[in-house]
Amino acid sequence: MPLTADQAAEAARILQDHRRRAAPLAALPDALHPATAEDGYAIQVALVALRGREDRARPIGWKIGATNAGAREMLGVHEPFLGVLLSSMTLDAPAGAAAEVAAAGMFQRVVEPEIALLIGVDLDPADAPFDAAAIREAVETVLPAIEIVDTPLAAGLKAGGPALIGDGGAHGLWVRGKPFDGWEALDLVEHRVTLSIDGALLREGRGGNVEGGPFAATAWLANALAARGVGLKAGDYVTTGTTTQPAPAAAGQTVVADFGRLGRVELRFT
Repeated sequence: MPLTADQAAEAARILQDHRRRAAPLAALPDALHPATAEDGYAIQVALVALRGREDRARPIGWKIGATNAGAREMLGVHEPFLGVLLSSMTLDAPAGAAAEVAAAGMFQRVVEPEIALLIGVDLDPADAPFDAAAIREAVETVLPAIEIVDTPLAAGLKAGGPALIGDGGAHGLWVRGKPFDGWEALDLVEHRVTLSIDGALLREGRGGNVEGGPFAATAWLANALAARGVGLKAGDYVTTGTTTQPAPAAAGQTVVADFGRLGRVELRFT
């Protein structure tokens, strides 16, 4: 049986309580454990509403997870999943300096360099399905970003797709870089990205690590939202999935995601 609204709300309360206390959660109680992606989304909706009430968090856009086959196999999902970007879980990368993130308030601290989009026009769900070309036409600008994947669920990314969807898509924090003028001239599928920690190169990748590239991933998002009667809006940010293999980071470490001409984003775990 699908989770009831009361069960989804209680699961969201437990997740938020453990995150707020930085206390690992072995698992949600059996009666509240999401069995399907839709159960996970029911918990996620309740969690976003709870954060809005408690933290005055406002939605500023969307994240996309499991944007390649390897990630989907690991998480046990058959398609990507979405989460909500919130103002309370977003930092702007300062120019020429590192954004500072308190490591003690997090659990796994898995960092992912991501190409993000700012949507420039409303997309009517009635116009679905959308393709990558339609998304490109709707984009106002492109920017570099780092998503910190994090969840109080003790199994981390092995907790399974439905549970991670419930916890906001395992979203810990989003570090937003500066918009790039002239993005139209870039091939975002072949665009190279590197990830370094404390000056050591750990990962190399490209925009195409996200299947089809950032515009195709966002087309998936727009179509998934349209199926729920929701449309991407002008002013929405979309962080489109990791361009390299993710990497864990520890307290005291400095992380640099270098997107070449697109810019770089730096953060330090304090």
